[in-house]
Amino acid sequence: MSEHQSVSSYNGIASGLERYQYLTAISHYLSGALIVVGVALFFYGAAWNYATHRYLEGFSDAIIPLDGTAEQKSEALLGWLRHTPDRLHGLADHASPRDPVGVVQDARLLQVCGSASNAFINLADAAGLKTRRLLLLGPSGGAKHVVVEVLWGNRWVVVDPSYRAVFRDASGRPLGKEELRNSLVFQDATSRIPDYNPEYSFEHTVHLHLQRIPGVGPFLRPALTLLFPRWEDSIDWGYLPEHPSLWPIVISFVVLIFGFLLRAYVCHHTFESTEAKTFGFRKLLRATGKVLLHRSA
Repeated sequence: MSEHQSVSSYNGIASGLERYQYLTAISHYLSGALIVVGVALFFYGAAWNYATHRYLEGFSDAIIPLDGTAEQKSEALLGWLRHTPDRLHGLADHASPRDPVGVVQDARLLQVCGSASNAFINLADAAGLKTRRLLLLGPSGGAKHVVVEVLWGNRWVVVDPSYRAVFRDASGRPLGKEELRNSLVFQDATSRIPDYNPEYSFEHTVHLHLQRIPGVGPFLRPALTLLFPRWEDSIDWGYLPEHPSLWPIVISFVVLIFGFLLRAYVCHHTFESTEAKTFGFRKLLRATGKVLLHRSA
């Protein structure tokens, strides 16, 4: 190998090492930025969730008996929905149907089955009740109505916040979704609910509408049911979508995990594989400038 080839080979190795160090430096600072963003999102979400819960807790205390049974609390909450005072209708243009605070402050949102159910779930949760959102599906698989399951003792009973009613049989016994799948029981129960739409039947019910997920949605439910037959009833999967204050916390965990993994990868390859040192921040800026100027030339 000639002297010129040796020098060229050395320069190529040095240039490659410098580019590697440059990318390592970028990864190092990127991982740090991700960790900072993840921590910030976590504290933001925690503060938002705390403020929302405190507001709903105070709101529910004013309308729900603190020492009542699950049935008494549910009936009190439905009674409040039947006789809600006038509210700030202007909020409907700005409040999201998934905003727990905005929903309970707006009369028009409380007339919609989805947001009325959200309001019931959020206030019931603040009062210590266990609830689950229940979607009634039509023949095409789309949601035609939204109701709520509430745990009364050891039974899940169905309430309809938009109709402000509990489904009961002729003797007054509350009914669950399995019983309401019987057409005769359903007709008897809804006959005591004024103006109830008979199309809102219980042949097909889900807690989570997986079909709305693009691409994989139609295949997720059969796969999960095959692997975990009771996966949907074991966890309240609808809780997270109806509590936007928890979204930043969930995102923060994803960001933090990615940031720590990237930091671990950078440290491993920097100190164990190449023993290369990361650039200082000023040197990184100068190197970035050189690359940009070189490409524009």
